[in-house]
Amino acid sequence: MTHEIRTLRLVLRRPRPDDAGQIAAFMSERDLPWNLGRAPYPYRLEHAEAWLPRIIAAADAGEEHAFMIERSGHAGLIGCCGLTRAGEAWELGYWLGKPHWGQGYVTEAAGALLGWAGDALGTSAFISGHIADNPASGRVLGKLGFARAGEISMFVTGRNCEVPAIRYVRGAPMDAALAGAAHGKPETP
Repeated sequence: MTHEIRTLRLVLRRPRPDDAGQIAAFMSERDLPWNLGRAPYPYRLEHAEAWLPRIIAAADAGEEHAFMIERSGHAGLIGCCGLTRAGEAWELGYWLGKPHWGQGYVTEAAGALLGWAGDALGTSAFISGHIADNPASGRVLGKLGFARAGEISMFVTGRNCEVPAIRYVRGAPMDAALAGAAHGKPETP
């Protein structure tokens, strides 16, 4: 399976253990984990160090495919996008380091990832969503051809509470998106 996806401006590659420091640096800003489902806040290096082996193992098992986003010709990652199996569909998720917002990188990376999924996974059924108070993410999904399916309540780890979330589909039934995100409230030990 392809371990790298290239676009005009970007390289999407598989995560590596040495990505932990850059991930933690970006995620230490509240705005990132605040708008993601599973990322804790405050976010620390040990969170990234624990996440990376899990995400690599999930890719090996065929359940989740994360790609780190880098700018072509520049050292270091700028974000991440990935797909998580959600029944018959795949859920698209993404984040970008705050210094790289507003430049079309997420749309470019996610579009390339969806194309890869068609070839590598043989799928055209996708769901996604965003926290209701993050409309910029909804604009990205619209550019990628997703249609709004409705609103649900979703647990956001970084906020430690349920919040309204807008759900979307592309090539999948509306109820697939409304069933909820591919992740939920974490289990407490």
